[in-house]
Amino acid sequence: MEPLYLDHAATSPPLPEALAAFERACRQTPANPGSPHHAGAAAALALEDARETVRRALGAPEHRLVWTSCGSEANALGILGLARAHRRRAEKAGGGRARVLVGAAEHPSALLNARALAEEGFVVDEVPVDAAAVVRPDTLAERLGPDVALVVVQWANNEVGSLNPVAELTALTRRLAPQAAFHCDAVQAAGKRPEPIAALGADAVAVAAHKLGGVRGTAALLLAPGAREPRPLWRGGGHEGGLRSGTENVMGAVAFAAAARRRRADLDADPEAWSRRRGALLEALRAVAPDLVVVGADAEPAWLGSILSVAFPGFRARTLLTALEAEGVLVGSGSACHGSGPERPSPVLLAAGLPEPLLGSVLRFSLGGHESDADVARAAAALTRARTRLAGGPAARDVPTRRA
Repeated sequence: MEPLYLDHAATSPPLPEALAAFERACRQTPANPGSPHHAGAAAALALEDARETVRRALGAPEHRLVWTSCGSEANALGILGLARAHRRRAEKAGGGRARVLVGAAEHPSALLNARALAEEGFVVDEVPVDAAAVVRPDTLAERLGPDVALVVVQWANNEVGSLNPVAELTALTRRLAPQAAFHCDAVQAAGKRPEPIAALGADAVAVAAHKLGGVRGTAALLLAPGAREPRPLWRGGGHEGGLRSGTENVMGAVAFAAAARRRRADLDADPEAWSRRRGALLEALRAVAPDLVVVGADAEPAWLGSILSVAFPGFRARTLLTALEAEGVLVGSGSACHGSGPERPSPVLLAAGLPEPLLGSVLRFSLGGHESDADVARAAAALTRARTRLAGGPAARDVPTRRA
């Protein structure tokens, strides 16, 4: 039997539509889109068609779309580029060093890039989150002021799936720090929420193909109409209007467009499908593990329907993850972007104040959007067998594990 893949928050396997589009682009538009001959023009047209499709599918038809290689690069361009572009305005308005505000539970590609701005003389303040890993409007409001150059808050938390009230946060920023830009990491939420990205109100929004069924190696930064351009991270051939030099990945962009179009069609047909499936999975897991603790937001519509983060008291997450893999069910634990290495508490869970006994026991079940009732039942049965096997005592729970 094929493994049941429930780690879509790390990467979602390409949708059939994306694979077909990628293969077609490889055969029909293999040329460099910057070449002056007809083959180059065909590739350039395919790239622009993909750009328009992604913008419309994600609800940002008037935004400028800048292709990048991954969500981490899109975050870096938005955060570093916008902070540098808004620095002088904030320093003039505030009469001192420019500040950057970043949510304490952000993805590493956002949090670490924001922190790096301190090396350039910015004052970097991390905005605390609540127990659901959410930045609350009043918490942000008390930190906003004329010296703020940039605010960075994600739409959906990549580990626990909680949704930040980004539209409220951007409105506050416009009112209390009108000189500041707002960057939003929407990598996990894009293609999985019915709301249009334009409704967030952010100046810059990062999205990535492989989180919604495209292929790895393609992502984008969406810039709102009228937003100030970020400073480019490097110079080169002037691609993407000078914001991101480097030959564009036409095949990846075409596949991204096909996946985004499919996700939009699914959301339009049934916008509540993700949340219903998440609810069914939680009910099934709770039936076999009544002591589990849900981590993150505890009510609709404050969660992303594709992510269910659960703590299993008394079990090490990595050990339980490996036991589930042996049962044919693949899940995650923390952010896959932290890489391998020594096991350490998740910064997101620490920022949310999860009790210490639970820090090492959290698994992330993340859905692809097409799981069946049989898949949900299979996950619960696998959990039952895994917990039973590991319940033999401390030695069983300390089996060496590998990073997934």
